[in-house]
Amino acid sequence: MSHDGPIDSFDPPLDQPPPSPGRNRKRVMGAGVAALLVVGLAVALWPSNDVVAPPATSAPTSSTTSTSTSVAVLPGGTVEIATAKPEVTELQVLAGAPPGWDDMEPAQVTSTGPEPPASEPSLPAREPLPSAEEPIAGRFVTATGWSFTNPGPYEPGQPFTMLVRERRGEWAEVLLPVRPNGTTGWVSTADVDLSTTAHRIEINLAERMLRAYDDTELIVETPVVIGSAFTPTPTGTFFVTDIVPQTSASFGPVALATDGYSEVMDDFDTGAPVVALHGTNAPELVGQARSNGCIRVPNELIQQLADTVPAGTPVYVFP
Repeated sequence: MSHDGPIDSFDPPLDQPPPSPGRNRKRVMGAGVAALLVVGLAVALWPSNDVVAPPATSAPTSSTTSTSTSVAVLPGGTVEIATAKPEVTELQVLAGAPPGWDDMEPAQVTSTGPEPPASEPSLPAREPLPSAEEPIAGRFVTATGWSFTNPGPYEPGQPFTMLVRERRGEWAEVLLPVRPNGTTGWVSTADVDLSTTAHRIEINLAERMLRAYDDTELIVETPVVIGSAFTPTPTGTFFVTDIVPQTSASFGPVALATDGYSEVMDDFDTGAPVVALHGTNAPELVGQARSNGCIRVPNELIQQLADTVPAGTPVYVFP
């Protein structure tokens, strides 16, 4: 795909709304069709390997979403990250809480992190992603929840990582890279390695500003490009799923893919409309609302973030 101007050639006209919800789609977003592309990145993020979707099953009967998704903040300002163990090639996640969850004591005393309101409940409902009919590379619906391949689908292959919302007993409630945004599921702690980070990224759409912190220390502050009026950047609590080097100048040196999806688009080119933070070849647009939902960051600063924050770092997007 060529880029003939300072604006990504796939950006929509600013006076043209995206397709309406529920339209017919003719392609399955499986690994064999360059799935899991990112809003505003086009061919920048490719699956790392072909995978075969498991047999289609009924969609999960329950999942957790909310108008805001609080994340447990541990003493010292850290959050907990769950990373699939190397020997776990297909990570199973439950859509509903495991038996006895409500009777278990939280593993640690925590406080609540920033709670930006989620935009999804205020918008027309869109189809879940993935679904039994439309698996996404590395992400599949199962009879009890979801299955995620490990390593994940981006090149180079990286361990499948989740942000922990809460941990009790031998289970962790985690944020998931599925739509609706803010969906959580439950994973056995026997299948993951637990770690912590004090890093976080906060994006204020009204200010069109990004600020990144290491606990209380401000490490990056910059204006950014946000989604246009017709393809807005979703708000809520998200996390960095993968850190993906780029080869196209249009997207800068690196992209930080997140678990967030566009809430006005159901697909993008041949893939799912995943939202990312990435660089730009049009720094003169910084501070404007011109993207398909991604956050465009000056190249030297997106590289600094990629070199500093780990996968699993929370990303709080405020209106």
